[in-house]
Amino acid sequence: MCLSWKVLDLSRKRRGHSVRSLEEDLLFPVGICLSARVPVRPLQVLEAHEQGINAVRFSFGSDLLATGGTDRVIKLWDVRAGKAAPVGSADRPGSGRRILAASHNKSALLWKPKRVFVGQVTLTGHSRKVTAARFTCVPHQVVTGSTDRTVRLWDLNRAACVQQGEVASFCSDLVCSDSSIISGHFDCKIRVWDSRTVNCVQELPSQGRVTSLDLSSDRRQLLSCCRDDCLQLLDLRWTNDRMCFRADGFKCGGDSTKAVISPDGCYLAAGSTDGAVYIWNVSTGGLEARLPDHSSITAVSWSLSGEHFVSVDRSRRAVLWSDI
Repeated sequence: MCLSWKVLDLSRKRRGHSVRSLEEDLLFPVGICLSARVPVRPLQVLEAHEQGINAVRFSFGSDLLATGGTDRVIKLWDVRAGKAAPVGSADRPGSGRRILAASHNKSALLWKPKRVFVGQVTLTGHSRKVTAARFTCVPHQVVTGSTDRTVRLWDLNRAACVQQGEVASFCSDLVCSDSSIISGHFDCKIRVWDSRTVNCVQELPSQGRVTSLDLSSDRRQLLSCCRDDCLQLLDLRWTNDRMCFRADGFKCGGDSTKAVISPDGCYLAAGSTDGAVYIWNVSTGGLEARLPDHSSITAVSWSLSGEHFVSVDRSRRAVLWSDI
């Protein structure tokens, strides 16, 4: 039995990549979250990487966690026991899951965890670093965004770009709905693209330079995090209906700071340069909780089951939080 962690060296560049998406087959049902647990205290603190961590994401089944760091590795963690345990090569046989990552070496990479961590597809064609990569709602398709000012749609069967859209500003993040691709940009705009043709069909103003996007579970609400220290929640059915969330002490720490919507749609969460996680109540617009336990936080993630919440920071720590 192999007891080593699932670690994969991705790039020769220092700031290699970030975990952008995890996909699972329909054989693994997703639990419905009726009420997300609001974190209260640190349950587990991990020295997860050798350098800072810039991305984190739960699997759709809420049992697996992936972290990506500036040490050029992705690590997998099993959270089924309520705490994060490193995944060994004999612990997880082939499960139909795939991991997609954006890389600063001008590519996006796809893996499928089996008894060994086998790279499946490398998507090359961008002329500058890839900042976002997502699975679309169409099987065997992914979309990427880059600082080369393009959004590209890829066919995984051919590892080929099939559509490309050009834009006047760097792309910082992407999310996908049933028929649209939504991108956030450094020019303080959010763009909506037709997912079949990758033509921009709508531009929406943002409060500032967009660092991340997140869609609610029902895909009706779009959350953007901005460099002006504001979170903006937009109702995609009525694009003039938007709410802004701020808090004393909250500061967005970088151009890729990630904020999330809780799976029940009731809360928003983001990390700050002061080392605290800030959580807002959507219905009241007020701050629900401030959780200090970090250095500058780069990303947070809520499991789709609503049971788990994790935050990661520049000092290589990952914190799994408890609601009690």
